[in-house]
Amino acid sequence: MTDPRLEDHMVGLELQLVELVENKRRAEVQGRTEDSQAIEREIAAIHLELADVAERISGADEEEEPSARLSAPQAA
Repeated sequence: MTDPRLEDHMVGLELQLVELVENKRRAEVQGRTEDSQAIEREIAAIHLELADVAERISGADEEEEPSARLSAPQAA
């Protein structure tokens, strides 16, 4: 079973990403190029962390799969 804390962390990262994208758009509209570039770096870091968390969740699911097959009833 996937760690619920890991899934919660992923949701938190996604919420941060949404906020950062909005902040970046606002900075662009306001002509704050330096701020926009700094926010873009933050967005890139969040993307990397999301990818890492997704791999960890995927790995947990793969580890779980063989035992799930063993406990599943077999069709005759």
